[in-house]
Amino acid sequence: MIMSTNDKDRLLDHDADGIKEFDNNLPRWWLYGFYLTMVFSVVYMVNYHVLETPMFGQRGQIDEYDSEVKHWEAAIASAPKKGPVKATLLTDAASLEKGKAIFNGTNNLCSTCHREDLGGQVGPNLTDDNWIHGCSIEDIMKNITTGFPEKGMLPYGSTNRLSDDELLQVASYVISKRGSNPPDPKPVEEGRDVPCQ
Repeated sequence: MIMSTNDKDRLLDHDADGIKEFDNNLPRWWLYGFYLTMVFSVVYMVNYHVLETPMFGQRGQIDEYDSEVKHWEAAIASAPKKGPVKATLLTDAASLEKGKAIFNGTNNLCSTCHREDLGGQVGPNLTDDNWIHGCSIEDIMKNITTGFPEKGMLPYGSTNRLSDDELLQVASYVISKRGSNPPDPKPVEEGRDVPCQ
């Protein structure tokens, strides 16, 4: 019921600890919002709890989960396939310089753990013939890509992704330093390092 203008701001008879209240109409924005929630709740109840197959959304968490799984399986299946990175060891000076710049740069933090001369610090020595996770160009590229988070090495050293070309350059640079014998290298970790074949 809409009250007349004369009834506006009319105080009710009761009070609570001296606090009194007006008997005014609810603000229209609030009232319409309340009606809207009522309509929404009816639509929601019918859609999710009455209909056998909802008009929108999924019926229950399991159906919703299954729907998400199917969606992403289809998305992955239809995604363009990326072929393997061509892993041809680079030996030219320009590529090795670029690899060195990446290795010693602050973007990927390689030298932070392996030292600028690759002699090893927190990370293993990369100049000797004892490697933990393989020493081929493919192995090194894979190791850089995935990192070893459980040992403190993030993917790409710092999660700053490298392009395929940059990855090949830095892996080639690492291989080029094998046998360089830097001073005071990190000792071989018995039981962890495997002779490079």
